[in-house]
Amino acid sequence: MGGTALTLTSLAGCTGLGGSSNESTTTTASTTRTTTNQTTTHRRTTTTSETQTAETTETTDTTETTETTTREKPGYKDYHWHGELFFEIDGKLVDFTQPKYFLDNIEKQHPETVYFHFHKSAHGPNEWSNEKKVITLERGLNLLPGISYKKQGGNHVIGYDGTTYQDGRSGVDITIHERTEEIDPTKYEVQHADQYWVHISTGRKSGTSGDTRSGLLMFDINNRRLDFTASKYQRAGTKQFQFANSNPPYYGWTNTGEPITLAEVFDQLPDISYSNRGGHTIKYSSSDRYDGIYKSRMSGTEISIRQRATDIDPTSYQLQDGDILWVYVHTDAAPDNEH
Repeated sequence: MGGTALTLTSLAGCTGLGGSSNESTTTTASTTRTTTNQTTTHRRTTTTSETQTAETTETTDTTETTETTTREKPGYKDYHWHGELFFEIDGKLVDFTQPKYFLDNIEKQHPETVYFHFHKSAHGPNEWSNEKKVITLERGLNLLPGISYKKQGGNHVIGYDGTTYQDGRSGVDITIHERTEEIDPTKYEVQHADQYWVHISTGRKSGTSGDTRSGLLMFDINNRRLDFTASKYQRAGTKQFQFANSNPPYYGWTNTGEPITLAEVFDQLPDISYSNRGGHTIKYSSSDRYDGIYKSRMSGTEISIRQRATDIDPTSYQLQDGDILWVYVHTDAAPDNEH
């Protein structure tokens, strides 16, 4: 193992999608939300929960439900559940390390945010927390400052920072996944270790052209994210692949000339190597407690490697323009990062 230390992302920055509103092909709208008891179903459970819906002049899709407390559900750690949320608009990811999403800053004025929120510390940059009550993802999204969600005519309708995006209207396409499965937030109940990807596309072209490709890459070990702005990763850059235009906690890359596989990217980096012999194997060489060889086939270790909500094989997957790649290692062999 090498002597290179793991460089971690600072959680104090205010980057990514922030305070400016999106314009052009979308329209703005305001709604008044009221809390109602709704009946929900879950693809893995049959419990019920309280959800939040939007009151508008148009018909919305809702059903009746009752509340369930977290004490009635297995898997909590001190009555908490944790997972990851990526919220993307046209290739840009919302930065949930912004203070406006932290429970300590919003709970006093909005006590219900304890049901779905983010923390300033002790968690990864995209790690949500759910406490005290089992809720649907619909309710969870509606509890995040500046974000709203409802279904209207069977279609997703999402508000972000004053702009409303409606699936199927004005070229807008919205998909919402838990891991690789598309879900209905009005019926899907939040569970521990869920990984959500909210993808909003307005049809705008982004990225680069010609023989240059660009995108984002995140690499997490137990919710600790490698900082690809560190000098060791910058020095490892070549004309073919390098990290550039990063806004932590999201890290930009460029690939010029011949396409490169994700496994070749790993092999170019000073402290990461990858192989796939009966499952993902990642070797991370570090002088800290995250040093190790992690194998997906080993008990207590999970490795997910995806392009957005699609599983990929790094040995054969060539980077494409606009890709957002996420490598997630969760293992009992490294320090836990949940309180």
